[in-house]
Amino acid sequence: MAVVHEWIDAYAGSEQVFEAIAGVFPSADLIALSSEPGVGLALAGRHVQTTFLDKAGLRNRRSLTLPFMPVAWRALGKRKYDVVVSSHHAFAHTNRLAEVGIHLSYVHSPARYLWSPEIDERGDAWALRPVKSALRSIDLAAAKRVTAYAANSTAVAERIQKFWGRDATVIHPPVRVDYFGAAPAAPPTRDYVLGVGRWIPYKNLHRVIEAADLAGMPVKIAGRGPDKSRIVAAAEAARVPVELIEAPSDDELRDLYRNAACLVFPTIEDFGMVPVEAQAAGTPVVAVDAGGAADTVRDGRTGFLVAESTPEVLSERILDVGSIDSLECQKNAARFARAEFDARMQDWVASFVD
Repeated sequence: MAVVHEWIDAYAGSEQVFEAIAGVFPSADLIALSSEPGVGLALAGRHVQTTFLDKAGLRNRRSLTLPFMPVAWRALGKRKYDVVVSSHHAFAHTNRLAEVGIHLSYVHSPARYLWSPEIDERGDAWALRPVKSALRSIDLAAAKRVTAYAANSTAVAERIQKFWGRDATVIHPPVRVDYFGAAPAAPPTRDYVLGVGRWIPYKNLHRVIEAADLAGMPVKIAGRGPDKSRIVAAAEAARVPVELIEAPSDDELRDLYRNAACLVFPTIEDFGMVPVEAQAAGTPVVAVDAGGAADTVRDGRTGFLVAESTPEVLSERILDVGSIDSLECQKNAARFARAEFDARMQDWVASFVD
């Protein structure tokens, strides 16, 4: 058996899923396109085999290496694994490692830069335009060979059906709800609006500041990334206090969740662990009614889902979060615990294996 993953870049959502799948199948070989040194995945000492793309000058240049990813997977050859489970969001499902066996693919999303550029603007990158049609053909051909698909959310299952014409079982990813739900040493302050995520354009974290400003509440933004200048500009234009917390530790992030009046999540994510982490800490969420948030936030019970992520619409719901019960948030978050994922993943794979 093998468990394969696109690339290991940081201890982020897809890497945590890869870690969890590897844990469910402790004897499986582990394979990825590349692996950034120092990323602390708990893999019980197992080595991760990588491809020719695992070079220092290439690991963080996805726009350059994207056209070569199917080639890298093919270069691994046609091996005779009985079962391969791929963790897919780019081209992992194009591997031929189970040519005569079973290939089960857990999908974070069909490659958004190929199929959903309206969500991820990297799909409009100039370097991708000449090869996008060929890459779509490769992607579609691979989708026909995969034995079965699982999706991390209802929205992603719908994309799999739309783009590949395949059904998918929804298995929500594991979230560290026990860690983020640990009892605090002191009562939470609940006195600011929180935004969390990578500082990149499609996350729209500047809108969290603008919405909190309209609501007249202080705001904190946690994360890091290349879109920092836009976030700083929004902070400087705000009339309310704004604090930027760059690269917070896990403990710092847990405290930020615990003490926030609400988390504002103004983006469309495939699943999105951040809203679940916030709810695990008892914090309500204001999110767009699309993507994974439609699965993870219970409108009116653990937060509010809005039709659009304009500051005006978000600010109205920020003012309503006092009606949300923290215990209800934590109860909802428990649905996404690691144990739930492990059991469902095990059952899904077992249904295809004699």
